[in-house]
Amino acid sequence: MSEIREFVMREPLFDNHEHQAGFSALQGRADELTYREFVGYAGADVVTAMGPDSETTDVESLPDERFWELWSFVRTTGYGRATERACRAVLGLAYTPQNAAAITAALRGLCEGKDGHAIYAEMLERAGVCGALNDACWDCPTELRFFTGEEHPDSFGQTLRYDDLLVMSSAQSFARLERALDRSIQRLDQLNDALDEYTGLAAEAGRLAAVKCGLPYRRGLSFDNSSYAEAERAFEAVMQGRAAELKPLHDYLFHRFVQRAADFGLPVQFHTGYLAGNRRLLGRGDPRPLIPVLQRYSNVRFDLFHAGWPYSELMGAIGKAFPNVWLDLCWAWAMNPALVERTLTEWLTAVPHNKIFGYGGDTGSPFPMVGYALQAREGIANVLEGMLERAVCDRATAERVARRIMHANAREFFDIG
Repeated sequence: MSEIREFVMREPLFDNHEHQAGFSALQGRADELTYREFVGYAGADVVTAMGPDSETTDVESLPDERFWELWSFVRTTGYGRATERACRAVLGLAYTPQNAAAITAALRGLCEGKDGHAIYAEMLERAGVCGALNDACWDCPTELRFFTGEEHPDSFGQTLRYDDLLVMSSAQSFARLERALDRSIQRLDQLNDALDEYTGLAAEAGRLAAVKCGLPYRRGLSFDNSSYAEAERAFEAVMQGRAAELKPLHDYLFHRFVQRAADFGLPVQFHTGYLAGNRRLLGRGDPRPLIPVLQRYSNVRFDLFHAGWPYSELMGAIGKAFPNVWLDLCWAWAMNPALVERTLTEWLTAVPHNKIFGYGGDTGSPFPMVGYALQAREGIANVLEGMLERAVCDRATAERVARRIMHANAREFFDIG
């Protein structure tokens, strides 16, 4: 093993993006865990392997025999390799059909008698993860309880997300916000005030570190500069149940979302590129329409996700051109590790390395997180070894690059740890 690889393998990783439900989601579940706990995103590859007549998109419902038949095609993908790495690292077992029962038994044994705190502590240690930004996006807006720190390790910060409100189409879109604040929302100015108040409450709770936008799952990233009057007319039509063009309202709410981040001094994490799951409209993740937003809000720090894949080369150009943009490899090491090695190599020759975040697991379970972290470490080591072999830099510089992209950049950016 080379010296730079040894360095990368022992250096801490900061995890820029997770979807961990927290301690309570693991409580008392030891006897429910199975070998499929390690699957994570690889479930989407299992569905793809089924072909156009796929029986289901719910991989959990597949019979064991059918799952393992399909797994034989998936184990070479980035998702599949991360699953196999996680299983071996956590349990010391190969992820094979012959070991299915043993994996289930070993995982249950590992978690038996442990609370959520202990399980997370053990998985984070195995992954070498020193901190994380967590997106608990299951409700709109993100529940305030996540910002108190009661559900996650002390090293976790939280992101506030309310995508559904940014594409509201009925009064039901903000019903939970009304309940959370015990206030009625009947006008656009009241919705603005409510979101200002909610963001303030999240900040006061202590763990708010960023706001997150995942709009490509719902719409493209072209935002016009709609006036308040245009947005108000659309809002009134929605409240009255009349048909109306809602883009002016949605565009207005998006710009208020970014300005609110500026007002609170928060960075904006932005989904770009590939969309999770199957049969998605992949063009929605094209980051090019965001360029006017980056220009307009030059005082806002943007964290652009997922290497922008398949727009990774373009993302490098954006990162080079805009001082308020940071480029993020979260999730990408799991999706397409070969491409990300090339991308990181290119970015490091074009973009200052204090503007690159090297890792984010983007998982919902602490177990596959271990495999995603190991896969990222391997990729980063491969890139830095290549740079040293080509005499692009010396060893001291390679170690500095590793330290910055693996944790130092994120700790500074989010002011955590």
